[in-house]
This record gives sequence, structure tokens and C-alpha cells, in this order.
Amino acid sequence: MIFRLKDDADQQIYAKRRVDALSLYQSLSELLKHLKEIYEDQNLIRKCRCKYVALKQLNKLFSSFYSEFTRIFSFLNYDDVTLMNNIQNKINNHLQNVLSVCLIKFSSLNKLKIFLQDVNNKQRVNYQLRDKQ
Repeated sequence: MIFRLKDDADQQIYAKRRVDALSLYQSLSELLKHLKEIYEDQNLIRKCRCKYVALKQLNKLFSSFYSEFTRIFSFLNYDDVTLMNNIQNKINNHLQNVLSVCLIKFSSLNKLKIFLQDVNNKQRVNYQLRDKQ
């Protein structure tokens, strides 16, 4: 699908039209509905920025946290580098510790997400095994 949107509108839909997006637009009407939500509510961007600043994983599963993370940043105009840096401050302490000792340099937000999801899943399995003992 080829999009011909100008400036801000194109930037607003970028997160959900990327190849590695968590939830791609399924139809043109879905895309237009998303743009309508943004441009009809003048306070939406401000609200999303506030939610984005306050967002923390805490004890949520990484998948739940990341769904909320992508939902919020889909309304914001942040590039991948900014998102990759910001997510490191929003994830729980365990994932932050793993990242701090990890020697891998992630080239995309999607690769970082996959790594963090894998670590979170392994941690969950370890807790479940420990609880059974």
C-alpha cells in the first residue's frame, strides 16, 4: 500500500505502518479512524506525552507493557533511537539489569523488543518452576 500523506500525518501513522510494527493497519478505514482520533482531539498528543512519561513496566508482563508502549507512541513523533533509549528507563529492574550487562548493540526497536520479551519469558518460566518446588 502506498501512502501519500503530508508531514505530520505521515509521521503520526509511521509506527503502525512499519514492517516490524506490533499491530499493522488492517484497512484504510482503520488508518483513517486513527488519524481522525488524533486530529479531532487536540489534547490527545499532550495526553499521550503525559502517559508516555509516566509509563513504567513495574510488575506487568513485558508483552502487556510493550502493547501499551506502542499504543502510546503511535500517537507521538519519536524516532526509533529515542524509543530505544526511553524504553530502557521504563522496563522493570530485572530487564534493566540484564540490558546493563548485555554486550549486544541493538540496531532496531524490534530487535530490542524481541530480546526483552525473551528475557522476560525466561524469567517467568524460572519463577513458575521455583514456585512448584
